[in-house]
Amino acid sequence: MKQFRQVRPEDFDVELLMAAAREGRLYVEEKKREVSREEIIVEVRAYVRRIKAFVTKPYMSKVDDLWEQILTSEDFVTFLTPGCKAKKCKVFDKYGVMRIIGILREKDVYERYSDRKFDALLEPEMKDSPYRKYLGMGLEQRALLIKLRQIVAKFQL
Repeated sequence: MKQFRQVRPEDFDVELLMAAAREGRLYVEEKKREVSREEIIVEVRAYVRRIKAFVTKPYMSKVDDLWEQILTSEDFVTFLTPGCKAKKCKVFDKYGVMRIIGILREKDVYERYSDRKFDALLEPEMKDSPYRKYLGMGLEQRALLIKLRQIVAKFQL
């Protein structure tokens, strides 16, 4: 294994740095992008607005308020914050949103169309996105599932 040494500003050699970069020997640590709570909420709203056509008639006037209730819960915002495993999800965890949509579909907030139809509207640039299979998976955290069911129950007729 190669030895590394600390470089002090007075010892810094720009030419050596440039040579290392050209030769592919320069590595830098990726900066983790911090996403604000507001940014997550705005992006999730825009994302789920794509499937507004799939909302059932009883929820047509309530779906925005329903998502507002979900997104005002700190637990759900934390759940939708992208983690280290969700590298494809830059602003919010799309896998988590798909899980929530799947539960809302089971609760008849959304029409029971196929996963492929939902995927076509949510991810139009991808023919077959990796997120689609998460529509039917539900939530792993029981507390979140119970909270989501309670939110939906408030909006039922």
